[in-house]
Amino acid sequence: MQSVDIVLAEEVDLSGSWSSEYQLGSEEEALTANIQQVESNLLGSFTVKSSSGDEYSGVIFGTVDGSNVAANLISVRDSGNNKDPLLTVTLINCRIKDKNTLKGTYAVQDSGMNAIEEQPFEATRN
Repeated sequence: MQSVDIVLAEEVDLSGSWSSEYQLGSEEEALTANIQQVESNLLGSFTVKSSSGDEYSGVIFGTVDGSNVAANLISVRDSGNNKDPLLTVTLINCRIKDKNTLKGTYAVQDSGMNAIEEQPFEATRN
């Protein structure tokens, strides 16, 4: 017998526009992502606007396995603003809550391999 989550995930295509607001260090950020799902693979792009006025963008790649989503968001930012130029966000324990909601935790790593503690997130389909 399959769980309800797995049955739901097999029927859900994550293609489309998604948004999330979250805390990254001392700043609040708003992310908009455009994702294309082909079979179990995810590919897309994202844009982030922070409470400080900074903006950056990058690529998303990942996979869907049942109700679990594994994805990485990678951005190469302008280093002229005293920010680290490389930023990698990894979705951890990300699950499909329903066809319009993803929920889980994320971790951030910079080019110096410094990690920020895992934080919760929720993303909704636009």
